[in-house]
Amino acid sequence: MEKPKIAIRPRKNPLLANLPDYLKNPANFETVQKQILATILTTCGHSDILEHAACKKCTEKMLARRKLLKKLGFKNAQQYMAWRAVHEEIKRRMPLVDWKNKKIMTL
Repeated sequence: MEKPKIAIRPRKNPLLANLPDYLKNPANFETVQKQILATILTTCGHSDILEHAACKKCTEKMLARRKLLKKLGFKNAQQYMAWRAVHEEIKRRMPLVDWKNKKIMTL
């Protein structure tokens, strides 16, 4: 009996399949992450989620973050969270790789 020919290909995550190339590049992770985190920073300190939702400054920051995510190429927050998780895993598995210079750092 003849063995069937099975081609095993890695599955692509459907959330990350249609991201722009600059988001897939690990060298751009830190700059994109800094841009996104800058939109979250606020001086408000709310103890309740209802206070946070009623605050005009926090609402404007949240809307600015959503606009930035769309501008960068993310379709929704789930796609951003998956992208961030993948890049943090890359950083955890390969801590000595300098992605910007494409070199391995020496100790």
